[in-house]
Amino acid sequence: MEFVIIRRLAKRRLGIRNLSKLKEHVRKRGLDFAIDMLERYTEMLHEFDITVLRDYAEPKELLETMRIYRLTPSDAIIALTCKHHSVDTILTFDEDFKRIPWLKVIP
Repeated sequence: MEFVIIRRLAKRRLGIRNLSKLKEHVRKRGLDFAIDMLERYTEMLHEFDITVLRDYAEPKELLETMRIYRLTPSDAIIALTCKHHSVDTILTFDEDFKRIPWLKVIP
């Protein structure tokens, strides 16, 4: 989520749309343009008692999950993280997760 916040703020506040230009900006000038929103984000997580789960992706299981359920690596990591942390329901508009037998997809 932090990366999404940084990318959107870079576009809105700095006009930076290209990832390599964003990396260059951060390397030279840091993340001052996004610190306020990143702090608000972490405060919101704390305020609403939201736990951010660590990604789970053992390489062999990741590859197998990608192959069996025809998923991209990032979707397979999400599915396996849910499985590893006993999460059985996911809120997403991504139809690909409906192929995962251990996940109930909402909506």
